[in-house]
Amino acid sequence: MFISSVFWLLLLSCSFSFGVESDINCLKSIKASPEDTSGYLNSSWDFNNNTEGFICNFLGIECWHPNESKVLNIKLSNLGLKGQFPRGVENCTSLTGLDLSRNRLSGDLPHDIDRILTFVTSLDLSSNSFSGPIPAKLFNCSYMNVLKLDNNQFSGNIPAEANQLTRLRTFSVANNLLSGQVPPFSENNASITADSYANNPGLCGYPLKPCPSISQKKSFNVVMVFKSNGVIMVAAAGFGIGFVFSFFFFF
Repeated sequence: MFISSVFWLLLLSCSFSFGVESDINCLKSIKASPEDTSGYLNSSWDFNNNTEGFICNFLGIECWHPNESKVLNIKLSNLGLKGQFPRGVENCTSLTGLDLSRNRLSGDLPHDIDRILTFVTSLDLSSNSFSGPIPAKLFNCSYMNVLKLDNNQFSGNIPAEANQLTRLRTFSVANNLLSGQVPPFSENNASITADSYANNPGLCGYPLKPCPSISQKKSFNVVMVFKSNGVIMVAAAGFGIGFVFSFFFFF
């Protein structure tokens, strides 16, 4: 019994140490990439300190406990960070909040972002230059309460999987290049209004303007075909009249 107890204590100790080490590596990865153009991280994040919980004093870092190197939240808003989404965040295995808003980050979000942000409840990537589609797997992050993707360059549809986030209270994709039908959210997401989708002219569906029905699309296509044929007929008639006039004029 004694040997068994010692074994489990050693196992838990190893697991805890590994978790701490992974969080330190997480922040080292963020410091290395994206580019710290304003030098905020270079001046604040010093990894030469070996005391327990030293990373909890870093700029923008909140820990679960001040003397325990387990990162709870990363808040790096408006620091001039430049580059792509920092995949190293996945090593912060107990992370619940990530704020990278108002930076100069760009490119596509990782397609497996759900694996990177498994337990995150708040994600703010607003006011950057992220582009491409919004990954459908982002909506596998079932603990998400806050999701802000506004003021970027995201394009394509909002994945239908968005309505899986039943805990979502704050959601914004305003000022992007999105199109298609807005996913229907549940009544629990009543705070999601038209403002959440503002300045995406291609979006439709409640709470925005209704999407064109299939019959409306067919009617529109018929009208366009009719107009096109009418233009062709008018052009043909004009050509015929011109030809006859030329014939009599020369002969």
